[in-house]
Amino acid sequence: MLLLLKEHDPDNVERVVKMRDYFVFRNHLCCVFDLYSINLYEFIKMYNYQGFEYGLIRRFAIQLLSALRYMKYLGIIHCDLKPENILLKRKDKSGIVVADFGSGCLENEIVYTYI
Repeated sequence: MLLLLKEHDPDNVERVVKMRDYFVFRNHLCCVFDLYSINLYEFIKMYNYQGFEYGLIRRFAIQLLSALRYMKYLGIIHCDLKPENILLKRKDKSGIVVADFGSGCLENEIVYTYI
């Protein structure tokens, strides 16, 4: 799935993580990604769960919908979308990316009964 996401977005303009490289170390598959900041849950917690201004929520929503549109285009179901799996690109900016496709599946290859 990570290779599919990378292959269709060589310029890294979509709002999903891109695997830069991978290798096997002691029989474990290791994936290399860009280094991002905190996840959305930690960001919300940092502000004592008080909520955010409308403009910031709007920017997050537009980016999240863009990522979902891209996944729909590729036929990918994330299966675990939650604030912990949405990362801020930088702590002081509003750019986000969707991460953790470990539970994901393709529309035509659904694995989980709850999907």
